[in-house]
Amino acid sequence: MLRFSPLLLLLIFLFAGPAFAGTTYEVTSKLDGKKITYKVRFGGGKLFEQYTAYDPASKKFVYFSWKRSETAPKPVCSIWDHQTGRQIDLYSFPNVKHPLPVIPSMQAMKACPKTGDRSFAPKRLIIYD
Repeated sequence: MLRFSPLLLLLIFLFAGPAFAGTTYEVTSKLDGKKITYKVRFGGGKLFEQYTAYDPASKKFVYFSWKRSETAPKPVCSIWDHQTGRQIDLYSFPNVKHPLPVIPSMQAMKACPKTGDRSFAPKRLIIYD
C-alpha cells in the first residue's frame, strides 16, 4: 500500500498545474524607459465566465461576463489574419464602439497592448473561482 505525506500531496497538486477559473495579474511593462504597471483579469468564476480584450481607443482592458448557465456569446463578425491565415472572431464589449478580439489568457498575450513591450513581466496576484 502506497502512503503519501500531506506535504507531498500538496506539492503534487501545486506543480501539476491546477486549473483555476479566473486570475488577476499585475503586469509591468516599459515604454521609453519608464515602467508602467496595470492589472488585468482572465477567466471567470464558478457562476460566470468572462472574456477579456484590450480597447485601443480607450487604452483600457475591457471585460464581458455572462452566467455559466447561459449560452456563450456569439461573435459579431470575424476578420482574416494575413500573418497566420486564421479567422479571428470579434465580440461586442460593453461601452466599446468597435468589436474586439478576445485575449484568452495571460500566456496568449505576447506583447503588452499598452506599450508594445514584448518582454513585459506578469505577476499573478489573485486566483478566484
